[in-house]
Parts: sequence; C-alpha cells; structure tokens
Amino acid sequence: MTDKNKGIMAMIISALGFAIMGGLVKLIGDIPVIQKSLFRNGVTMIITFIMIIYSKVDIREIKHHKLLLLRSSLGTIGILLNYYAIDNLILSDANIIGRLSTFLVIIFCFIFLKEKVSFKQIGAIIVAFIGVLFIVKPQLTIRPAYIVAILGAVAAALAYTVLRVVGQKEHYLSIVMYFSTFSTLVLLPYVIFNFVEMSGIQIIYSILAGVGACVGQYGLTVAYKYAPAKEISIYNYFGVIFSAIFSMVIFEQYPDILSIIGYLIIFGGSLFMFLDKRYSS
Repeated sequence: MTDKNKGIMAMIISALGFAIMGGLVKLIGDIPVIQKSLFRNGVTMIITFIMIIYSKVDIREIKHHKLLLLRSSLGTIGILLNYYAIDNLILSDANIIGRLSTFLVIIFCFIFLKEKVSFKQIGAIIVAFIGVLFIVKPQLTIRPAYIVAILGAVAAALAYTVLRVVGQKEHYLSIVMYFSTFSTLVLLPYVIFNFVEMSGIQIIYSILAGVGACVGQYGLTVAYKYAPAKEISIYNYFGVIFSAIFSMVIFEQYPDILSIIGYLIIFGGSLFMFLDKRYSS
C-alpha cells in the first residue's frame, strides 16, 4: 500500500471517529462546551498514555516542543470555537462552516509549506463542497456566532497545517499525547470550579465520545503524516456521509432528494481525485 493510500484510509477512519463523536455529543445534551471538551481530551489522553506504554514510545525523545505547543493551542481553540458554534447555530450551518477548514488547510499548506496545488485538485474540492451544501442546505444570516464558527475553521486549518510538518518529525502517539494533555490541563481548572452535574448515561456518552474523538485524532495525525493535504483533505467529507447514516439510525432523520444528490457529488469528487492521481502517476 502506498503512502497516499495509507493517508486516505487514515483520513476516512478519522472521519468515522469524529462522526461517532458528534453523534454522541448530541446525545449528551445541555452540558457546557468546556466540560464536553474536557471529557473528549481527557479520555484521549488516558487512552494515548496506555498506548504509549504498550508501544514503548519514549516521550522524552520529543524535540519539537514549539511546533507541538502551537498545534495544541490551535487545536484546543478550534475545538472550543466549534463546540460553541454547534451550541449557538443551526447544526447544519455550524457543520458547513467547519468544513471550510478543508479548503483553508490546502491554502495554508500552499502559503506556508509551499505545497503545489493543481487546478484539478482545487476543482474536485470545490465540487465536494457543493455536495456538502446540497446536504446541509445552510441558511446563513449575519450573527456573531457565525464569526466564531469561521474563526474555529481557521484555527483547525492552521492546526492541521502544523500537524503536516510535525507529523513527519515526531511519533504520532507523542503528538496526540501532547495535544490531549495540553488541552486537558488548560480546561481542567475551569471545569473544577464550574462543574455541571451529569447523569450516568451522560457520563457514558461523554466517555464514548472521547473514544470516538481519539480514533478521529489518531486517523487525522497519521493521514497528514503520510500524504499532503491537497491529496487527502477531500476524504474528510466522508464524515458528512457517516453523520447522515447515524442521523437515520439513531435519530430517525432521513435525507431528502437534495441530500442524496449531495452524497453522490461527494463520492464522485473523491473518486475523481483518487483515479486522476492514480493513473497520472
């Protein structure tokens, strides 16, 4: 299997993990954003710590602390802003704005990392974005929360850009451990003094959401290690498909004809990028 195909598989697995996380976060209910985020990152930290011990990864060998701190800071900001957007906007609007990070990461990699981008790749990503529009059918109005959502997409894209660099220099478990530990330590003091009581099922959903986020984070970290953003970012759109499936199975919300058209557009754009790169190489 080529590095690109490994990156594609990792990105699809990441999309599935984050989709599972999103469904569970929705099931948790009305809990503060920071508390939800703490559970997400705390669970990821514990799982990663266990995997580091099992894999015998020596975290004392971590060298690129500045890059890791930058990635962790941007990632934490992105999570908080995204959760805020979900809590204060129509869910479809928040999701579509979050998907702007897919465009932005390619632009940032072009600007900061000098990665080349072809017109075909740009076209395929635009087509996929159009497919998402068919699915979520956003109804945008000017509200402060939309600005927050856009800033969240920018923060996420910048975090992924840094991840593209540091992912080739540090072990992926070290990267995830650094990020999850940083986020947990930053969020913990606030949650301790402002903790909202949770039911047993809410705690279970929160833990499972953390597991889903852990899978998503591992997949994302590995994906950008193996391939440039321009080649694999489009496969992040599979998360929209997975979320739609969960909506039908868990929440009994079924897609209309426009959503089905959107699914076909996304699959078509992804297939085009894969085949075009495969046969041109």
